[in-house]
Amino acid sequence: MLIRDIILESYSDDLLSAVQDLLAIISSKDLKKIKTSYFKKLLAKQGFVASTEEIIQAVSTSGFASSVDNEEIVPNSELSGDVNTDSEQGIDVSKMAGNQAIKDIKAEL
Repeated sequence: MLIRDIILESYSDDLLSAVQDLLAIISSKDLKKIKTSYFKKLLAKQGFVASTEEIIQAVSTSGFASSVDNEEIVPNSELSGDVNTDSEQGIDVSKMAGNQAIKDIKAEL
């Protein structure tokens, strides 16, 4: 293994640890999302000057975010923006169960 490979691997591990720490702090502050550019600046203040692609890869690998792209990072404590959380209107499960029970009773008679 070359010295260059060892240094790159060590830097990647350190970057991943820094990303995990920052995402844990963001999650604890109940932030719903953070801009990727701002996250990049926070990492740079900690001494990790990385490209956006490197940051996206580290965030994806960390397991601490539910979604990441060039625009924003959504912490694991939140659902990503592409998840539909609207419940369907007009569905009453207990009513549906009651109707099915009545149908079953009538079918047996």
